[in-house]
Amino acid sequence: MQYLLNATAIWLISLLAFDIFLRRESYHSYNRCYLLATFIAGLTLPLVSIQPDSYLQPALQQPVEQLIAVKGKVVAGADVSANGGIQWLWVGYLAGVGVALLLLTLEAVKLYRYYSTGNRSKLNDWTIVETGREHAPFSFATILFVRSRAHYSDTEWQMLFHHEAQHAQNLHVADLLLMQLSKVALWFHPLVYAYNKRLLMVHEYQADSKSVVTPAVYGHFLVEQAVLGASPILSHSFNRSPIKKRIVMLTRRSGTAARTKMLAFIPVAVVSLLCFSQNVFSQRFEQNGNVVTFNGNKIELSQPSRDTIEIEDPVTGQRSVKVMEVPSAPIKLNGAKIYNPDEVNAKPAYVGSNGSLWRSVMKGLRDNLLPLGNGEYVLNVNNFVVNESGAIVYFKYLNITGIEDNKQNMSAISPAMQQRIEQLVTRQLVSANGLQPAVHNGKKVPALLYDRSFWNHFKIQNGKVLLQKDNSWEEI
Repeated sequence: MQYLLNATAIWLISLLAFDIFLRRESYHSYNRCYLLATFIAGLTLPLVSIQPDSYLQPALQQPVEQLIAVKGKVVAGADVSANGGIQWLWVGYLAGVGVALLLLTLEAVKLYRYYSTGNRSKLNDWTIVETGREHAPFSFATILFVRSRAHYSDTEWQMLFHHEAQHAQNLHVADLLLMQLSKVALWFHPLVYAYNKRLLMVHEYQADSKSVVTPAVYGHFLVEQAVLGASPILSHSFNRSPIKKRIVMLTRRSGTAARTKMLAFIPVAVVSLLCFSQNVFSQRFEQNGNVVTFNGNKIELSQPSRDTIEIEDPVTGQRSVKVMEVPSAPIKLNGAKIYNPDEVNAKPAYVGSNGSLWRSVMKGLRDNLLPLGNGEYVLNVNNFVVNESGAIVYFKYLNITGIEDNKQNMSAISPAMQQRIEQLVTRQLVSANGLQPAVHNGKKVPALLYDRSFWNHFKIQNGKVLLQKDNSWEEI
C-alpha cells in the first residue's frame, strides 16, 4: 500500500507538470526522456532509502517530516489484519495479471500471424511485410507491415518509410515494451495508461518532426491514413495518435524562452525524492516527558519504577536482595488503554507467510547483517504495540550485540552499524504485514504483542544468516 501511494503520487505530480509545461512544446526528445525518467522514478523511488539529516536544514526538515508522518499514519491505519481479505486481493490482482498477459499474448500472436502469412521482402536493413489486409501501416523494430507496397506512390512510400525508420532509429520499441509489461503488472493503475498514451504521442511527434516533405503534403497523407484499421498494440501505427494534434505540432517550433519550462523537472524530482521515497522521516521517535510521538501516534509511557529481586550466588548459595530499575512501558495509545497479552480474550498474533515476525524482520535485514562477520549475536527490541488495525505503532529498539563470550563480535559493531541496523529494523517493523490485533470483549484493541521483550539470537556463518530453531540453526 505504501509503495502504491508513493508511486501514484510521483506519477501524478509528474504528469501534471508535463501537461502544464511541456505537452505543447516541440522539444520531443526531452519530453520523451522526461516521461520515461518520471515513470521509472515512480517504479523505483519508493524502494530507495535516503538519510535526510546530512543535507536538510532543520527549517525544511520539520515540515517535510510532518507531511510524511501523515502519509505514514494513513498507511498504518489500513486494516492489514484482515488476512483473508488480503488473500482475496492477491487472487484478484493475479487474475488481472493473467487476463492482461493473455491479451498481450493474443496481440503478439496477431503480430506474428501478420508476419508469417505476409509476403516478405528486404529493403536495406528492413523487412517489408505485405499482408494484403486492410489496415494502417505499422512497424515493430525494423519490420514494416503494409497492406501492399503498390498501394503507395513513391512520394507516399518515402514519407511512410522515413517515418517508421525514425521509430527504429530512436529505439521507440524499447519504450513500447516497457509500457506493455507495466500494463500487465499494474493493469489496475490508470496512470500507467496515461503514461502510455502520452509516450506514444511523443513518439509520433518525434517521428513526424523529421518529415522530408512540407507539412501540408505530410498532413494530407496523415488524414488519408486515419480512416484505416487499427494495428496490434505491440507496434507503432502510422495512424494511432490524434491526427489534428500531429498536424498542429508539425508547424510548431518552441522558442528559446520555452526552454525554461524544462526546469519543471527539478521541483518534480526534489519533491519525489524527499516525500515519496522509502525515507526515514516518518520513522523517528520524539519524546516529551512520558509521551512519545511516532508516525502520528501518541504513546503514553508509564513512569520508571524500582523493584527488588532476590539473587542466590551459585557458588556460595548466599542470598541477597538487589534493587532493579523497571523501565517505562507503553500504557496508552492516542488516549486508549494498551492491554497486556494476559488481559485480552485473543492476543495479537503474527499470521504472515514468513512463520514469525522475527523471521520476517531478519529476512529484511539479512544482507545488511553479513558485514558483522562470523559469530553469534543478539538483537534486542521490546515493548511492541499493535493497534486495532494490526499495525505495529510502537516498539523500543535497544541494540544489537555479540554474545558476551565473543569479544571480537562486541567490538565489531560500530556506532554507524548500530544506527544503520536500527533504521532497518524500524522500517521492517513499520511496514510489517500479517499481524492480527488483540480482541477484548468482542472489540479490537491496542495491545502489547509480547509480554515485554523480543530477545533474539542469530548466527552469521560463511556468508549465511542462521536463526535458532529448537536446538538447531536454520538458514533464512
